[in-house]
Amino acid sequence: MKEKKLWGGRFDAPPSSLMIRIGESISFDKELYSHDIEGSISHSRMLKRIGILSESEQRKIETGLIQIKKEIDSGKFEFKIENEDIHMSVESRLTELLGDLGKKLHTGRSRNDQVSQDVRLYIKSEVEAILVLLADLLSAWIGKAEAHTKTIIPGYTHLQIAQPIRASHYFLSHFWANVRDFEDFLDVYERADELVLGSGALAGVNYATDREFLRKDLALSRISENSIDAVSQRDHIFKFLFAASQFMIHVSRFCEEIILYTSQEFSYFKLPDHLTTGSSIMPQKKNPDVAELIRGKTGRVIGSLTHLLVMVKGTPLSYNRDFQEDKLPLFDTVKQIKLSIEGVRDMVLGIQVFPENALRSLRLGFSTATDLADWLVSAKGIPFRSAHEIVGELVKHCSAKGYDLFNIPSGERGQIHAVLTDPGYEAAISLETSCDKKDVMGGTSFLRQKEQIKRAKAKVNELTKKLKSIESKGKK
Repeated sequence: MKEKKLWGGRFDAPPSSLMIRIGESISFDKELYSHDIEGSISHSRMLKRIGILSESEQRKIETGLIQIKKEIDSGKFEFKIENEDIHMSVESRLTELLGDLGKKLHTGRSRNDQVSQDVRLYIKSEVEAILVLLADLLSAWIGKAEAHTKTIIPGYTHLQIAQPIRASHYFLSHFWANVRDFEDFLDVYERADELVLGSGALAGVNYATDREFLRKDLALSRISENSIDAVSQRDHIFKFLFAASQFMIHVSRFCEEIILYTSQEFSYFKLPDHLTTGSSIMPQKKNPDVAELIRGKTGRVIGSLTHLLVMVKGTPLSYNRDFQEDKLPLFDTVKQIKLSIEGVRDMVLGIQVFPENALRSLRLGFSTATDLADWLVSAKGIPFRSAHEIVGELVKHCSAKGYDLFNIPSGERGQIHAVLTDPGYEAAISLETSCDKKDVMGGTSFLRQKEQIKRAKAKVNELTKKLKSIESKGKK
């Protein structure tokens, strides 16, 4: 005789094999087990508080739930497809352990508000872990910037050499993007930090559920305002997946730069051997696979966000079974983003910079042409459009003759315009001078780099304090 479903009272026939296979989520939502048990323990305490459970009954249920968690932790727990999901798996095992007492746990609760709470607790826990990894990455960016305040590399627009920049400025540009990612994940944590238990299936519950007690017991910041909204919206997952997608876009651009800048044609950077792989056929190859894989995972994470947006867009309020599929993109994104943060951090720490190769490109790319034009304007009183034309003619001549701005003979410069033979020419095209002229807040001058690093360290200290606040809250 087949075991009867916990919800099977009004059915004359058990679900078909197809219904079981298409309806199960235990194959993936078992990821929520610790959060499901955490919520259930709090729920049992609340049931004791309102008189549904005696003190002895609550103690037995809590002990049973702790035992189940240990069984799952150790790998001894048997997940059965017939139990459909993590909630029924835990409840079924609790009933095996305690008999009819186990069946009391679901009083005043629906799987709709139960799963919504589980996922919020899961997001909070995973965001905390992600923030720890991001804090390490932010520190890595600062360390690399501090080591390269005097290293000058090309800055690009349109993937064409534009102007010289200090390498520290380049590394800090990625730092500040990841600062915003950190702050966005803090917002995700705040969005998930909400009690939804007590919402029931959609309308609330027929018991005097003490939601304030549950809020405090689960260390949550607030209580949901509307039971329909609480069980039917997935904004907390949207917010997580968007923050994850934005982070992945940020680091994917860095990965693309790593792939370019470590190539033979650029050779500005080199990755350590332990972050590269070889070829099965070409013995000379050393491939930047970590960067390529993270670049590839970016599409996967963005796809998860799209998956959920499309899945929810046409669903009426409140709960719909479609929502079972919301956990697959969430769980996968958590795994991919953790791997990606570690991968980027290791690349940042391991990058070796080759200033001499950068210098070659800066010279060949006429990177201080704008500085020369500005010198003609400021020192010689030549209108900018005329100065622009003079320097453009100079660059054209150098390109045709195989010169750069540094090695073209003075006499040939004079053929283009006499002003180009002025002794101030050499200083006007200096790479260091070009950088240090950008002496505005946020600019690439040496002094502004030291200033920016100081602000970056202050920002990391500020964010670390917020992280510690979250960590201390989680330990209560």
